Amino acid sequence: MSKRGYPASEMGPQLLAHVEQELLEDLHSYGMTTDTLVFDWSNPCEEGHVTRYLDGQLEDMSGVSVVDLSGRVQARGWIDFVHGAAEAPLFVFWLYLDVRHGDGWRRAKDDPGLPAHVWTRLPDRSKQLCATSDRYDARWSKDPLVTAWREAHRLVE
Repeated sequence: MSKRGYPASEMGPQLLAHVEQELLEDLHSYGMTTDTLVFDWSNPCEEGHVTRYLDGQLEDMSGVSVVDLSGRVQARGWIDFVHGAAEAPLFVFWLYLDVRHGDGWRRAKDDPGLPAHVWTRLPDRSKQLCATSDRYDARWSKDPLVTAWREAHRLVE
């Protein structure tokens, strides 16, 4: 898909490639085969969580779709990310996700929290950055996975 609506249009080519790779990998966690899927960035909706990375700006977005080669939507949802500091790695994932199931849809993720499979991929530095509510990306400081990690490491928020 070539047309990118705002805020997807704020991603440069490097950031777009990184985001798409992360999201395709995340789809594997929900049992999807992604070999022939492409993103439809034509009509995303900005949701307010913003960061800068590589050559552009990423905002969490709803209205993101993944289509097969015939143009049929196979997955759709809201994307979000963990990026705890300017020098930290960026992890992108589906916050909410519906996947095609036959002629209908199946809710694959409807919990607005960090997915456990993403949390386990984060290096300790990123986890530590998530655990602070007064830093660069405080969005996740109250997430149950973050709270449990902070308590296990006896960190004060």
